[in-house]
Amino acid sequence: MIILASASPRRIEMLTNAGLDPVVRPASIIETLPFPMEPETATMYLAMRKASAVYDEIKSKADSLPKGTNRDWPPASDYTIIGADTVVVHEGRIIGKPRDKQDAYSILSRLRATSHHVITGCCVIKDGVRNCFYEDTEVWFKSYSAEELNDYLSTDEAYDKAGGYAIQGSFGKYIDRIDGDYNNVVGLPLDKVLEYL
Repeated sequence: MIILASASPRRIEMLTNAGLDPVVRPASIIETLPFPMEPETATMYLAMRKASAVYDEIKSKADSLPKGTNRDWPPASDYTIIGADTVVVHEGRIIGKPRDKQDAYSILSRLRATSHHVITGCCVIKDGVRNCFYEDTEVWFKSYSAEELNDYLSTDEAYDKAGGYAIQGSFGKYIDRIDGDYNNVVGLPLDKVLEYL
């Protein structure tokens, strides 16, 4: 059984379209770092914490059952758990999800007519073994006017995504080009994940 430690509709859709049927079990963690890290390390660390939190929860439930009832909760090692964390990095600065419209406007104004990196860290726990990796895609934006930006920010698209945009959504028309994995920008480097399943 494959468990996705995320409620991201985009990650769910990608795994489903790949022929998988993931159980969605978002991890309950506080997404903080114990000390400053490079973006690549930070995303892998948070992805590992998410996957590990779900693994530990399943293990605790399976281990607490009386003998003979483990058919209801197979051992945690029987599950494959996927954790992921995505950030946008511009000029060395990590950009997460915008707090509000003003923050989204500020973020997308800085990203206009320049490039940034989308980094997704992943952790796949299979047979109790943690495999962590990341994918880095460079994205170039076209120029857009303040009016176009305000029109975009009047929609709901910007507010639950790192960097304040969705490449597969209405903002896609402002993408000039990318260097790397398109799916990574959506939120999951699917091909790499599939290698570990």
